[in-house]
Amino acid sequence: MPFRACVWDLDGTLLNTLPTILHYCNQSLAHFGLHSIAMEDCRDLCRLPIAHFYHRLLELGGCPPQDVERLQPAIRDYDCKSYLKNFSHLTEPYAGVRETLEALKEMGVRNAVLTNKPDALAHSLIGQFFGDLMEACIGQTPETISKPDPRSMDRVLEVLAVERSEILYVGDTDVDMLTARNTGTAAAAACWGYQSIEQLLPYAPAYVVHAPRDLIAIFRR
Repeated sequence: MPFRACVWDLDGTLLNTLPTILHYCNQSLAHFGLHSIAMEDCRDLCRLPIAHFYHRLLELGGCPPQDVERLQPAIRDYDCKSYLKNFSHLTEPYAGVRETLEALKEMGVRNAVLTNKPDALAHSLIGQFFGDLMEACIGQTPETISKPDPRSMDRVLEVLAVERSEILYVGDTDVDMLTARNTGTAAAAACWGYQSIEQLLPYAPAYVVHAPRDLIAIFRR
């Protein structure tokens, strides 16, 4: 059965948000008297769920171990408040993404987003950068289930009214590869994102795409 829907991860796949996240992380660390982190540290942080993100950020920033738990709520609130004031600061779509979305839409492919980013923020970013090129955007709310849980794709299936076998899930991390495996969808490993292809190949993705436009040929088959 041919693919009818292209479901995209957001951070590291559609949008390069790493400079944005690094900027606000380092601003938050400085506010609490801690040292800044490097881009590679931030790249690893982006793989973590929110429950672990700030614990690790504090550790990387040199927070004394006995203070990590106490400071987590404070740095989380400060970071989120700062980030939400200008959440697209330094964020850009990856080269070729918009053109690929346009081409897929013209072919009748249904584009959607599945992300662990908070739902309201994900909708704002998708609206700002991609407008009506996306038919659905499923982010995190208190009621939703995070990737790579097998149930994380359920809402996408419901909204798009497609079968699992008709979905190609495009992502740049091991979490995305596991999401495809756990949800019974085909995975396309995006080589331009936050993890290297060497880190993704052990998950045996159905496709390896070196640039967004490579997806067009897959959907034409």
